[in-house]
Amino acid sequence: MNSQVSTHGDVYSYGILLLEMLTGRKPLDDSFKDGISLHIFVQNALPEHVIDIIDPILLLEENGGETVDEMLKRQECLTSMLKIGLFCSKESPRERMGIEDVIKELHSIRNKIQTLEARSESYKDKQTGEGSSHSMYSQI
Repeated sequence: MNSQVSTHGDVYSYGILLLEMLTGRKPLDDSFKDGISLHIFVQNALPEHVIDIIDPILLLEENGGETVDEMLKRQECLTSMLKIGLFCSKESPRERMGIEDVIKELHSIRNKIQTLEARSESYKDKQTGEGSSHSMYSQI
């Protein structure tokens, strides 16, 4: 790897940052041994063990009961975000995801989350007989 600054390096850094935020682990975490890196740790966990590596704070339910469908959709979104982190942090700059594609994927994930929240709020309103409630994303 050369010392020249490039967008490839920025994408790599973003990927590692995303993996750090989602797992709650540092790239040089003491638990990584025998050549295991944060990238390899996440790669080895996908897709079956996503819940095992996600930072537990991201799995806390916001408003109480969550349906199985909602839980699976949230897990799907987290998996998609981890995959973005992996594609951005590939060793070879040529194999890394372009930042334009990263933005498109993140927008798609955000839209899925907003749709899921809207459905959940609508269902909860019908169950409680209340009017519309406001999500933290409703003002974005």
